[in-house]
Amino acid sequence: MPVREYGLAVGVIALCTALCFAVFPLVALSDIIMVYLLGTLIIALRGWRGPAAAASVLGVLCFDYFFVPPRFTFDVAHPQYVLTFVVMFAVAMTISQLAVRVRRQAVAAETERLRSSLLSAVSHELRTPLAAIIGSASGLLQAPAALGGDTGRELLENIRGEAERLARLVHNLIETTRLESGAVRLKKELYPIEDVVGTALERLGKLLAGREVKTDLPEDLPLVPLDPVLMELVFVNLVENAVRHTPAGTVIEIAARPREAFLDIAVSDRGAGLAESDVERVFEKFYRATQAAGGAGLGLAICKAVVEAHGGAISAVNRRGGGAEFRLTLPRKDPS
Repeated sequence: MPVREYGLAVGVIALCTALCFAVFPLVALSDIIMVYLLGTLIIALRGWRGPAAAASVLGVLCFDYFFVPPRFTFDVAHPQYVLTFVVMFAVAMTISQLAVRVRRQAVAAETERLRSSLLSAVSHELRTPLAAIIGSASGLLQAPAALGGDTGRELLENIRGEAERLARLVHNLIETTRLESGAVRLKKELYPIEDVVGTALERLGKLLAGREVKTDLPEDLPLVPLDPVLMELVFVNLVENAVRHTPAGTVIEIAARPREAFLDIAVSDRGAGLAESDVERVFEKFYRATQAAGGAGLGLAICKAVVEAHGGAISAVNRRGGGAEFRLTLPRKDPS
C-alpha cells in the first residue's frame, strides 16, 4: 500500500480542520462533524482501507482536540461528547468501509468489461488472418505442384503476411499487459529519432509495398533520450494505423522539428480523417474509430502509454485538406 495514501489522509484531515476553524464561529458542532466525515469519504473513495481508517481516527481526534470544550485538550467537559465520539467514529468507519467496497466493486466491473472487450477484439482479429493462413495452406496441400509456380509463391507470401499480422497483434497484447502492470523498464539512451523511424519502416516493408512514405527528418535533429525498441513500436503502430485507414496509393508523411526543450514529430496521412467524437477517444484501449478498418484498438493505446512513459505527449488532429495527423512531443532531456 503506498505510503503517500496515508500522507494524503493526513493532508485531507488537515484541510478539513482548517475549514472547520474558518466556519467554527458560524456553525454548530454537528456541522463540524459533517466536514470530517466528508474528508473521510474522500479518502475512502480512493479504495484503501488503511488510510480510510486512519482518516476516521484522525477526524475524531481533531474534532475532540480543536473544537470540543475545553478546546485544545483531549479532556471532555461533558460525558455526552464521549458518545458523540463513538458514534462519529462508527459512522466514519462505516462510510469508509462502504466506499472502499463500492470502489473495489467498480474496479472489478471495469476489469470484467475490459476482459470481455479484449476477448471480443482478439477473437475478431484472429479470425481473419487464421482463415487466410488455413486457406492458403490448404491450397498448397491440395495442389503440391503449385509450390513451384506463381500461385504457390502467392499463397506462401499470403501465409507469411498474415502470420506477421498475427505476430504484431500478439506483440501488442503482450506490450499492453506489460505497460499496464508497470513491468516495463525503459532502457533510455541518447538516440537519433531518424534511426528509430527508419527501423520501423524497414519492419513494415511488406505492408508498405506500393505506398509512398515521405520523411522530413533534418540531419541536424538533436538526439533524444529514449528506449529505441519501445519507440520503434510507436512508429510501427502509427504507420500501420495510417495504412489501415487510408486508400491505397495515398502518401504517408513523417516529419520532425526541434522546439526549445522538445522534439516535435508528426505522422500524417491523407485519408478520411477522424470524426470529432473520435479525436479524444482514439487512444483508449479497444476503441476502434471504424469497425471496417479492423484492428483490435490497442495500437494507439500502446503509443500513448510509451510516449507518456518517456515524459512526452501524443495527440490526434485532422489536417486541412483531409487526413489525420498524430503529433508526438518528446523531451530532449530525460525528465526522470
